[in-house]
Amino acid sequence: MGVSVGSIYRFVESKEALFHIAALEAVDQLPDALPTPVSVAGPQDTVAAIGTLISRERLWPVLQGAIGGAAPSNVKAEARAIAGELYDAISARARLILLLDRCARDIPELAELFDRRIRHRLVKDLVTWVMRRGLIPGAKPADCAALARGAMEAIAWLAKTRLRDRTADAINEDQAREAAVRIFANAFD
Repeated sequence: MGVSVGSIYRFVESKEALFHIAALEAVDQLPDALPTPVSVAGPQDTVAAIGTLISRERLWPVLQGAIGGAAPSNVKAEARAIAGELYDAISARARLILLLDRCARDIPELAELFDRRIRHRLVKDLVTWVMRRGLIPGAKPADCAALARGAMEAIAWLAKTRLRDRTADAINEDQAREAAVRIFANAFD
């Protein structure tokens, strides 16, 4: 930013406040004007703000609908729709996810929110979908979890991690999305 570390504290009262601003910016929730110096009670303010955002959104309605609905005539088309939805959700929140991936382990409440309310829930929903659709005949939940997690990681790499990988510079957004959808759908074929 071109300022000394000490002068940052004219704008924020603590590292927690700076992190709070970064988290709000990552979800496009940063107000145009903030009273300075920005102050937060602690990491719990950031956790609460992110938790509120998460609770307002249905993060993967296509997947949740597939879990509760009857089996479609074309499960591969359903898988493609789920993959597209997950790619779009991760891509739209890539900055926040990267921030949380990097920092959540240092803030236990944030790790709990990120891991339990998002990641574990998503994997659980994917496993439920795989089991209900019988996509892996005779498979145990652990087998389905491994495949679901692997397919999910392919989407995550293409939607967010690719953006920071110099070896992926030639992959544009449309190519990344289509590759993620194909990999995910083919994983369950």
